[in-house]
Amino acid sequence: MFPLKLEAAIITVIGVCIFLAFYFAFLSFQTVDDVVKKQFVTIALYSLIAGIVMFASLMIHLGIKKIISTAEDSAEFDWE
Repeated sequence: MFPLKLEAAIITVIGVCIFLAFYFAFLSFQTVDDVVKKQFVTIALYSLIAGIVMFASLMIHLGIKKIISTAEDSAEFDWE
């Protein structure tokens, strides 16, 4: 199996979380029982929040990575 980079793995998990959010929201529209409907909506909300949190974490990770690489590049030019 091919090793995944961290970003690719996180994006895959984000996609799964957002798919599950839409799927559980769809299931909540199909059910008749109010208790089950509320549970599906709650699960959909948690899946969406998990996807958003992971996406924000990935953006922060990539931003810090870019800042560090930019700082390293500028430090190399200062010494020459």
